[in-house]
Amino acid sequence: MSTATASEELSALVTSAGDSFARALTAADLENAKAQFLGKSGRLTELMKGMAALSVDEKKSRGASINQAKQAVEALLAARRQELGGALQRQVV
Repeated sequence: MSTATASEELSALVTSAGDSFARALTAADLENAKAQFLGKSGRLTELMKGMAALSVDEKKSRGASINQAKQAVEALLAARRQELGGALQRQVV
């Protein structure tokens, strides 16, 4: 896979995660969406597992890219959790 294609794939994955998180209306929905990307069989987890077959140099660059994507997904997740938490608090008040 070329670097541009790998980068585009990761960018699309982050966008897809953000879309899934935005559609989550409850904490349970959000946890289900999280599992699709960061869970044991999640898309990012599967990409990390696939690195075993790469050369050392490829592992370094691909690993760094995947970690950046993972951090972006985790940031989107945290932001959505905060939004949902605020919405729940407003409903209680």
